[in-house]
Amino acid sequence: MFIDPKLSKINTKIFTDNYDRIREDYIKFRDSDFFFDYSHEYDLPSIDGKSPVNFVLSNTPGFHWKVCPLILKRKPLSIIPKECQECFTTELLMKQLIKPILVTFSILEPGAELEPHSDTDENLDPKYYKSSVIKYHFSLDIPSDGESALVVNNECRILNNGDLNLFDEKLSLHYAYNRSANRRGVLIISYIRAEVLM
Repeated sequence: MFIDPKLSKINTKIFTDNYDRIREDYIKFRDSDFFFDYSHEYDLPSIDGKSPVNFVLSNTPGFHWKVCPLILKRKPLSIIPKECQECFTTELLMKQLIKPILVTFSILEPGAELEPHSDTDENLDPKYYKSSVIKYHFSLDIPSDGESALVVNNECRILNNGDLNLFDEKLSLHYAYNRSANRRGVLIISYIRAEVLM
């Protein structure tokens, strides 16, 4: 089920008040082709943030999900372009008292439908491997020509620009779809549940 943003220790206004600046980063990186094709087969906890990652090359047939990672294990990724490491979005999130364990811009291509899944982002911080992660999905570039949605435990939310949706990814199977003819872009931020829920 979705979680009321008012229950978060994170001041969610850091997202909503900065929608335009965060969206500018997303568009810049999208247009610069800083996104990689992604699937759940990658073992994110094993990435050290310094070594090259063998992401599938962009525009691979059959891939409909692309990511531009910014932060991993509470630090800006050093393997991404400098523009991403020093962008407004990365700096904004790294200035906060509670640091996210994973931050990525995410694109779903037109017609993409992800399978229901539960991630293992809590493994990114060994101290909290028994905890779970609260995912913050911030809608940045939602097409108007067809339905784009986030589904958590069979509760479907049709997305609109500026939406902020929270859920516990360990307790909730979730998936997303983009039933439009255009790309759908969001910012996904993962926080340790024990650190952000009151």
